[in-house]
Amino acid sequence: MEGPAADVHGRSPEGIKRGIIERADLVVVTKADGDLLVPARRIQAEYTSALKLLRRQTRSWNPKVVRASSYTNEGIPEVWAKMELYRDTMLSSGELQARRQAQQRVWMWNLIQENVLSHFQTHPAVREALPRLEERVTRGAISPGLAADLLLKAFASS
Repeated sequence: MEGPAADVHGRSPEGIKRGIIERADLVVVTKADGDLLVPARRIQAEYTSALKLLRRQTRSWNPKVVRASSYTNEGIPEVWAKMELYRDTMLSSGELQARRQAQQRVWMWNLIQENVLSHFQTHPAVREALPRLEERVTRGAISPGLAADLLLKAFASS
């Protein structure tokens, strides 16, 4: 029997969900109507309690949990109001601008990494040496570190 489900990085669905919730500014419990209204209330209470245990992501905002139903339209205006309140709060504190500036730096470095990796992978000396070195690493004949060093040397020397 296999163990619990996990993604390609070994994370469980519960761990992934926790990671998402840790980053959430607003949680919307959907389908909060009909027979699902009582479970939606319970889920809202559970998320509200869980969010209180987590460390705050900002000085100005506590994450909120709301219920909504697209079927009855109940809660939709409240969701929108919470989104506007979040935006206004984060703008007035300066935290939204600071987050955007940090994202811009991250995006810049991501683009640099993608570009450098593309140049590296398409470099003639690297393309020539790569299949042989990958095969040697797979067989255990050389370490991944040595293979990486050899590829980097091939890239830099030509």
